[in-house]
Amino acid sequence: MSKVTLYYFQAKAAVEGIRTLLAYGGQEFEDRRLEFGEEWLKFKPNTPLGTLPVLNIDGKEYATCLAISRYLGKKYGLIGDNDEEAFEIDQNVDYITDMRQRASTTYWERDEEIKKKQQEENAKLYPAMLDKINAMLEKNDGYIAAKKLTWADFHFAGMLDYLKVILQMPDLTDKYPAFKKIAERVYSIPKVKAWAATAPHTEL
Repeated sequence: MSKVTLYYFQAKAAVEGIRTLLAYGGQEFEDRRLEFGEEWLKFKPNTPLGTLPVLNIDGKEYATCLAISRYLGKKYGLIGDNDEEAFEIDQNVDYITDMRQRASTTYWERDEEIKKKQQEENAKLYPAMLDKINAMLEKNDGYIAAKKLTWADFHFAGMLDYLKVILQMPDLTDKYPAFKKIAERVYSIPKVKAWAATAPHTEL
């Protein structure tokens, strides 16, 4: 079995899906969680693109969240049955990513005036965006795409807690029960459940 190390911070964000994919695939891996500060600054120059996450496989390093997730999806058979289904998966994940990046930018904004303005703009956009994501699930029998379990479901389930925080919607799964069902489906998979039981707790 390959020697695998995943480097990220002590957070779920959009990377928890990678951890759950590795667990699903039965891949033992070192879950390296760097401190955001001096440790990260020392580590950063040695990363492929100057960003995290980084996945090291037998000494070779790869970067970016969606590229890693897509690779693991292919490796473990969690992809579409044809190019059109793969296209749909990418489309829906990209849409979710657009919302997540918008919310994340606002959440971490330090200028209170800018943050307030962004929050006002986002408040007008989020309901429609969340409704569209919910419609994706209705169309796909409770899955993100392709009417079956794919890497997109792991990606979404892994960052659901993070979305609650950055969207400032602790009741997100109350308003959209289908979101919770995705997480329950992914985290009830035996290997994922076993990994999650021992994983560090973090809200973000």
